[in-house]
Amino acid sequence: MDEMVKENIELEMEIQKLEAEATRNSEIKEDIPETKMKFTSLENPENDSQYLNISCSFQVSSQVPYEIQKGEALITFEEEEVAQNVIRMGKHQVQITDTGVDVVAKPVPLKPGVRFQVHVEVSTMKINVTEIPDELPENQMRDKLELSFCESRNGGGEVECVEYKQAGSAVITFVETGVVDKILKKKDYPLYIYQDCYRVLVSPYIETHLKKFQVFSGISKKTVLLTGMEELQMMDDEIVEHLISIHFQREKNGGGEVDMVKCSLNQPCIAHFQE
Repeated sequence: MDEMVKENIELEMEIQKLEAEATRNSEIKEDIPETKMKFTSLENPENDSQYLNISCSFQVSSQVPYEIQKGEALITFEEEEVAQNVIRMGKHQVQITDTGVDVVAKPVPLKPGVRFQVHVEVSTMKINVTEIPDELPENQMRDKLELSFCESRNGGGEVECVEYKQAGSAVITFVETGVVDKILKKKDYPLYIYQDCYRVLVSPYIETHLKKFQVFSGISKKTVLLTGMEELQMMDDEIVEHLISIHFQREKNGGGEVDMVKCSLNQPCIAHFQE
């Protein structure tokens, strides 16, 4: 008997040690960096629950692809004025090794792009429930869900409503704040149906809305399309890019500081533009 008591004490001490270690490992060890914030907008919430939810919004702009054909190049300047001056001059003779190659500078004909705002709201009053067994009619299952999620011993609380769907999922709204946080600390929750206990999955209730969807016509004022290099297909792209950069960095050639050059001498390639 004394040996069993001793083993129980040792097991309890081991459990406490593991729990303490798990707590330490879950703590954030690094300082959270400070970020400067500024007031940007003001809105009137439709109801008081909006004050309680976690929300964020961000703008998305699509990349605009452009296919550079064989014998073409894109050159991007640091200044818009330089790029526009190169386009106005039209024809340029670039010295490639021992040969003068006539290239034509043109605006880049970009296709339209899209931009939109994504608004995400995480509810602090609702949760999603999935993996609900198909054991009862809809009305009875709704009652069982409400009873199970009212159990305070399991982290539940008073339920305001249950939106049950036959596909094995439901949305449960609670009356008080804080209940959702307690339930979501675990990935599953016990659902009692008569004598049986099922483990259903719980997850945050997230609403996503797209707003201000716009189509825009892309214009690249710093990037210039160079054509007329079809005869250079046997040369290395990087060598030609270097020589083009040298030529257009000189003010006497109408150029200026070059940010990037991309050639496509042997096969077409895709360049991406974004706002």
